[in-house]
Order: sequence, then structure tokens, then C-alpha cells
Amino acid sequence: MKRLLHPLSFFVLCLFYSSLAIASQSPGFLLIVFILAWLCEFRRGPKVLWTRLQSLKKLIWLVLSLVIIQLLFRRGGGVVLDLGIIKIYRDALTSSAFLALRIMIIYLCALSLSGMDFNRYRAAFATLRLPEEISFMISYMAQLIPHYSAMFKDQMRELKDRGIIIRKLSMKDKLKLYKLLALAALAELILMSGRQAIALEIRGFRSKGKRSSLDRYSFGLYDLGILLWILGILVLIYCFTRSWNANCILVAML
Repeated sequence: MKRLLHPLSFFVLCLFYSSLAIASQSPGFLLIVFILAWLCEFRRGPKVLWTRLQSLKKLIWLVLSLVIIQLLFRRGGGVVLDLGIIKIYRDALTSSAFLALRIMIIYLCALSLSGMDFNRYRAAFATLRLPEEISFMISYMAQLIPHYSAMFKDQMRELKDRGIIIRKLSMKDKLKLYKLLALAALAELILMSGRQAIALEIRGFRSKGKRSSLDRYSFGLYDLGILLWILGILVLIYCFTRSWNANCILVAML
């Protein structure tokens, strides 16, 4: 399916949503950014959108552990729930919501960028007159985690085919097994990186002559719409921040 946006516009849009996730201090605004980041791939159909939501299950334990740490050790803002030894503060709840939404937004944006191949990255950065090495490195880094996850899943599947049931192993054996699998996948990833580096040299990025490409991308009305959309959000943020600061100064003077 042909994309509506130029690769550079799509890259900037994902980067913009990630930046908003880091800079925003409002849970409501972060929730809106989360929905927008989720809808980045809306044109690929509801099945892809549902798959993107399901992929968030991979982050459950990471997000849950960080939220628990925030709830247990963050203080301030008054007690919301008193369980005797454990007290939950308002600031802890707010920071937990911030952290969870930020992680999910950045993950969804990274997931969108990982779907772009080298040709799209090359088309994006060629518009900025950047060398193809940068396109290659960024596209490779975007695919690094999905490749590592796929290799780890293949290893787990091979163990299952051999009749090894991991859930029946002791905790010590599980940790030892996961360590060996992680190291094996990492070693394979390093070897693959070496092969990619050799391919990069053979490709001859610095060779002279006019470049040609099978895929051609051009800017259109949708790209202009994305530019106006980003500028509109920035203007709204600026106006809201300025109004908020003016109100704070007025309250302080009173």
C-alpha cells in the first residue's frame, strides 16, 4: 500500500510525538498524544491498529515495575490511600501516569519507524542532503530491537520443539537458560552487524556518479497538512504556556 506521506514527513511526525511525550507535563495532553501515536498507521487498517495495541503487552512488566517503584518511594501532594505501612501520594500517582504514557508513546513511535526500510530512510535524508551512511545506520538501528526479539522468539520455539518446557524448570535453571539465550541472540546480532558493515563497504556509498532508486517519493498535500498540523500544535502549546505563566504571575501578585 502506498503511503500518504513522504518518508521525511513520517519520520518528523514520529519524532515530534516522541518529543511531546518527553516534554509534556499534562496527563490529559499525554493521553491525546498517545492516541495520535497509535493512529500513525491508521491507513493500514483496523487490524494493524489492534496489533499495535496488543504489542503494548510486551511493556506490561516494565511499566508495572516502574509504576510500583514510583508509588512506593515518591512523596508529596498529600496522601491519597493510606494502607498503614504503605502510603500512596498524589504526586506518585501523577508521576506514574506520566511515566507509563511516555513509555507507551515512545514505543509506538519506535514501532512505526521500525516499519520503514532503508529505501524510505534514504529518501527521507536525501531530501536533507545527508549522506547515505546516516540513512543506513538509522534504518539499521530502527530494526535492531525487532531483529533481536525475533531471534529470541526463534530460540524459544526451538527449545519448545525439543521438548523443553520452560515453566517447569526451577528459577535458577530459568535464569541460566535466559542468560544463555540472550547471549546467543546478542552474539548473532553482533555477527549480523559485521556482515551489514561489510555490505555497507561493498555498496560503495562514496562512489561517484548520479544515484538512482527504484522507489521515488515526492511531497504532496498530505505532507503540507502534517507541517501545518505540527506548527498548529506548537502554536497552541506556546499560547497555552504564555497564558499559564501570565495567570501564575497574576495570582502571585494578588
